[in-house]
Amino acid sequence: MRVWTSTTMRVCLASALSGAVVLSAAGCSPALHPLAAVYVDQEGTAHALLRPCDDDGRVHAPRLRGSVVRAADEATSDGAQDTAPEASPAEEPWTGWDTRGLHEGADFPLFEPPAGWAAEVRGPQTLQPGYSYELAFSDPHDDHAYNGSVTFDPGQLAGVPAGEVLTLQGTMTRRAFEDLARKVC
Repeated sequence: MRVWTSTTMRVCLASALSGAVVLSAAGCSPALHPLAAVYVDQEGTAHALLRPCDDDGRVHAPRLRGSVVRAADEATSDGAQDTAPEASPAEEPWTGWDTRGLHEGADFPLFEPPAGWAAEVRGPQTLQPGYSYELAFSDPHDDHAYNGSVTFDPGQLAGVPAGEVLTLQGTMTRRAFEDLARKVC
């Protein structure tokens, strides 16, 4: 018969708990796929391009959020150091749009989501200098297997060559993006 000491029991319990934490953390995060892209058309209008993995062509809760990019040691206009506490994500002001529910994957002007999406709109509906943007959506199913996302700022978008799109994996042709979107699904 084996005798369990308190040290042996603590080591076994710590190992079991560590394994459970690692396994639960690995299973909770949806995969981030290059299924969202942005580009500028021939007329100079920024566009959003969403490609879902869903067989019905749907995305869940597409959104565009822009927020001010501030350096941690940024000074205020009078030269003093800004010591204001950082806002929580819920309090942080943002610009762009946000939707709920399921919608068709689409290609549309970045600040003009399809009318049927009933988007909540905030702030100026143009690219703002000093802002960073994220165009994103979620898996339309309850399993939350993936998300589609691309982050960018106005300078990055302006630098995208004609006929190309900016994605999670960088700049590529639209055809390469469409092929990649099919492959990751």
